[in-house]
Amino acid sequence: MIISNLGIGAKLRRNIILPIYWKYINRSSVLTYYQNLKELQWNSLEENREIQRRKLYKLIQYVSQNIPYYQQVIKEHNITFSEDTIFEDIKNFPLLTKEIIRNHFDKLYRFRDKTYYRNTSGGSTGEPVVFYQDKEYLNWANATKRLLNKWAGRELGDPMVKLWSLLSDILGSGQGFKGYLRQQVSGITILSTYRMTNEDMYRYVKKINKIKPRLILAYTNSIEELARFIQEHHLSIYSPPAIMTAAGVLYPEVKAKIESVFRAPVFDRYGSREVSDMACNCEKNEGLHLIPTVHYLEIIDDEGRQVRPGKPGNIIVTLLTNYTMPLIRYQIGDIGVLSDKTCSCGRGFPLLKQVKGRIRSVFSNKQGDFIDGGIFVRLFYFRESIKQFQVIQESLEQITINIVLKNKKQSKIAERDFLEISESIKKIMGSDITIKYNLVEVITPTPSGKYGYVFSKVKK
Repeated sequence: MIISNLGIGAKLRRNIILPIYWKYINRSSVLTYYQNLKELQWNSLEENREIQRRKLYKLIQYVSQNIPYYQQVIKEHNITFSEDTIFEDIKNFPLLTKEIIRNHFDKLYRFRDKTYYRNTSGGSTGEPVVFYQDKEYLNWANATKRLLNKWAGRELGDPMVKLWSLLSDILGSGQGFKGYLRQQVSGITILSTYRMTNEDMYRYVKKINKIKPRLILAYTNSIEELARFIQEHHLSIYSPPAIMTAAGVLYPEVKAKIESVFRAPVFDRYGSREVSDMACNCEKNEGLHLIPTVHYLEIIDDEGRQVRPGKPGNIIVTLLTNYTMPLIRYQIGDIGVLSDKTCSCGRGFPLLKQVKGRIRSVFSNKQGDFIDGGIFVRLFYFRESIKQFQVIQESLEQITINIVLKNKKQSKIAERDFLEISESIKKIMGSDITIKYNLVEVITPTPSGKYGYVFSKVKK
């Protein structure tokens, strides 16, 4: 049976097909957890903090009895803990880094049932890290995704388009009939972004216009590229009620362009493969709501001290839903800013003011200054000659810039742009910095589907 993406199809999926699938075929608790999160969001912040406190204590209690790595850590650091003091006690745990996971992998997990599976980080900052997850974690992750989609206005079963990178496309195997059937049942159409040619993007525009999705979920760089293509080719595009971006920093200039082309509000979702979705803005757009019953998040400086709201620091996350391979105080590699404000939406979820990007997107100069990579985005954006760009700090003395020109015949305009950009970079990084421009045909995203606008190879 082929189920329509329009009209009654969404109601059938929402009220009959998906509940039957999740409950009886998949035998999962996704819908139960989704309902739980929908109710918890209207708790007071204090009530949700109390639930977080209990879940955090339960997790620490479990690892102290079952996970060898944490048993050793607790012994070596003489850590004591109780439910009443757990928010202070957890600060005594050392940070969990990707290097520690690689070096102590066999001591970091314990299989509780047969639902475990292997996953890897995206590898955008180097070698991916391998870890185990389980069905309980996956159920909470899927429930969280559905809650965030609802914030953007998509009800379960409504038509949605995903601009996403698929492993099957990378391997050349395609999605096959099962993938097609899955799309029909879920209402989600996936458009591969592993490699987007002009022909692909023409086809994607037609697909979006035909489906008229309630929500477009996309990698930040993929939806930006499609927006640029639509704009340059003067194409007509369906305006969805909302767009949600993921897997990349949503810089203000990029957000403005996407909203202008699609004539739709953009929701900024933050997450990772290791811990799934951690935060997203709601319809009020006053910050990114954290889900305190799924994650415990800290912002610390390079010395490990807690950073007060409004100041940037390293994002440290403790995942409360994966007991197979618990991640406690995991240094995810991002920089963020907490907010002490309360969102006017009334939800009892705390706010993350901003995700500033990967640690590797922060540059440094010889004077020891730390420079937000976002400033380079502003230097390149809206340039007449530049289609795509990538800024790489090779060392304190050299920056390499990969450029895709909009039109190779505009070399004189490009040279003028390069001179202006170089002058600005020297003001920021120092007059003796060497800047090398590479004209390339395409800037290829990583297998995880994203490419960094800015990236520093300088060790912090």
